[in-house]
Amino acid sequence: MEKIREKINSIRAEADAAIAKAEALEARVKELEQEQTQSEREIVSLTNRNKQLEDDLETAHEKIKELKGNEQEGSDLKKEYDNAMRKISILEQELEDSDRALGETTKSLRESDVKVEQYERQIQQLTQKLEEKDRTNEELVVKNKELKEQLEEFNTMLESM
Repeated sequence: MEKIREKINSIRAEADAAIAKAEALEARVKELEQEQTQSEREIVSLTNRNKQLEDDLETAHEKIKELKGNEQEGSDLKKEYDNAMRKISILEQELEDSDRALGETTKSLRESDVKVEQYERQIQQLTQKLEEKDRTNEELVVKNKELKEQLEEFNTMLESM
């Protein structure tokens, strides 16, 4: 019986050892499950963080494209501005030239108006002189006719004598 007891004790010891080992393994399983849960949480967190970083990267790329577009647009706008300023300078110069030419033309027109007035006065004076000469000429023609008639009368009278 002693052997049986030893055997039972041995089996009990083995059972206790197996129970202790099972409990230790269960504790280890729980620990590993907690580590797995923690790892899964970290994976989810890192996945979310990775997604956020990818989104941020994409946003940054879009912003870079936009800024490059704005830079190009800004460059184009600067070119347009420079071209517009050159055109304005040219137009201002043309305006100054036109104003100068207008001033010269206006001055020339005034001088021409003065000359026209002088010539009109001269024409008026010459017209008056011509009218006077025409009257004088008509008077002389009439006198000449009268004198011719008188001369004929006088010649006729002389002949009759």
